[in-house]
Amino acid sequence: MKGSCQCGAVRYEVTGKVDHVSHCHCSMCRKLQGALFVSFGGVARDDLKVEGRESLREYRSSDAISRRFCATCGGHVFAETPEDGDTVFLCLGSLDQGEAPDHDPASERHIFWESRARWHDPGDGAERVEGFGET
Repeated sequence: MKGSCQCGAVRYEVTGKVDHVSHCHCSMCRKLQGALFVSFGGVARDDLKVEGRESLREYRSSDAISRRFCATCGGHVFAETPEDGDTVFLCLGSLDQGEAPDHDPASERHIFWESRARWHDPGDGAERVEGFGET
């Protein structure tokens, strides 16, 4: 599975399985992406190969989340949390066209549901939890 930022300065390849696919509705994700929610998938740090790391910048949006984005195009590529040191959370929208995460779709969930844009309901039947929910 491969992906990149919009300009291609940062490229990555995932060699393992994607876990914890979550659609985050928190206000930080919505404002950062300019979208209703952001879809993340957890991958083992050892299964993520990144090219163009020198183009990555960090934005610490809270004590819990450190986001990595391209300094050229601003594309949000992944996020990390201090408590999940061995896991990196990919922005699934950065996957290359045609790529799909290797995961169990039945395990997807909507997190920070209480912060959602109230005028939209994805209607996909995925679990909806407050905060990060239980993992």
